[in-house]
Amino acid sequence: MVLTSTLSAPAIAGEAAPAIEVFTDSTFQVVSASDNTTVYVMDRINQLLQVLSEDLPSDPENAKQLVLARFQRMDAQLSSELENAAKGLVQAMQYGINRYPAIVINGNAVVYGVTDVSAATQLYQRWQTRGARQ
Repeated sequence: MVLTSTLSAPAIAGEAAPAIEVFTDSTFQVVSASDNTTVYVMDRINQLLQVLSEDLPSDPENAKQLVLARFQRMDAQLSSELENAAKGLVQAMQYGINRYPAIVINGNAVVYGVTDVSAATQLYQRWQTRGARQ
């Protein structure tokens, strides 16, 4: 587990619940997420591409028509999952996230290597307390 500062100084102790962003993929299970937690599933776009390209005919025009038909059958949930993955990719780039799982707390600290939000938050709070004493 690694905690690094990404943007600004630690928040002041006693603030409202921290904003949490979890960057993960479908192989990891996120633990103890709450209402203030946004979970980005980073590999969802690649999963869709695999499904869309599955068993495509060799003729480019027929393949194009089949992919378009598959897109048209896309439901609201899948659309939401893809939007989530795209937003996650943008956020990860803005934060400089270079691997996952990663948990960003209040936009200013990142904990790598864990998917337990509670554990990451506790680590962040200990880091905050040490920073306040310096």
